[in-house]
Amino acid sequence: MEAIIDLVSDWAGSREAAGVWYCTQPLAAFGGRTAESLMKSGEARALRSYLDDLATGGFA
Repeated sequence: MEAIIDLVSDWAGSREAAGVWYCTQPLAAFGGRTAESLMKSGEARALRSYLDDLATGGFA
């Protein structure tokens, strides 16, 4: 979780906002599941790949 929070903190504006995003923001690319849900179900690698793609100009 901490690595994901660190990764999105700049985009979210703060670590606190990143934590809220992590727990509540539905991700369309994952059928509306949250980052928290993906991490809990063992899909950290897919989430990290998705976020890395966004960081390099990919689309959500």
